Amino acid sequence: MKKEKDNKKPIYKRIWFWIVIIVLVGGASSTIGKGNSNSNNSSTTNSSSSSSNSSNKVSLANFNKINLSSSNGDSKAAIRKLFGKKESSTSSSTVENVKTELLTWDSVNNGSFASNITVNFDNDHAVVKSISGLKVNRSKKIALSDFEAISDGQSQEDIKKKFGEPNGYTITDLANYKSEVWDYTSGIKGSVGANFNITFTDGKVSGKSQYDMK
Repeated sequence: MKKEKDNKKPIYKRIWFWIVIIVLVGGASSTIGKGNSNSNNSSTTNSSSSSSNSSNKVSLANFNKINLSSSNGDSKAAIRKLFGKKESSTSSSTVENVKTELLTWDSVNNGSFASNITVNFDNDHAVVKSISGLKVNRSKKIALSDFEAISDGQSQEDIKKKFGEPNGYTITDLANYKSEVWDYTSGIKGSVGANFNITFTDGKVSGKSQYDMK
């Protein structure tokens, strides 16, 4: 019995290790969003600070093509080929013979100045991907009352219909844990840096948080 218990322990640690990574990635995306709030609300600033280049393959379209799975997710080589270049920065660690890596590609096509894409790897399999700094123009500012009206169980279609496209996504597929986090950083009613995010599990709202909305 003790032997079976020990065999399960590394899997448990791997899942919780990556949940911590997911939280850190989500926090980084929110911080970037706060810094970009003013530029997203100004079309003049957007046009001068955005990274819009038809030859730039670091794009939302290619981000959507990245396959996530702890058993057969895309490799680093495959994603470098997809984006047409090596990453801007890397970090890595090894825990109980499991090598985890975080690769970042800066300057998303048609994104804001600080836009980027990050991909987390578990033994060279992509398991988490995140994109931030996408430019989205909104016809109406999103208020705190709108955020408070979001309820668990709402579909992604409902949210997109009400608020439009998000400014960033964090998508996770690790073992039996799958989720999406949508970040909204432009067109938010509140102080400088106001933003909110919504977590989806199985395509339904399962959590939300906001910063300094009014």
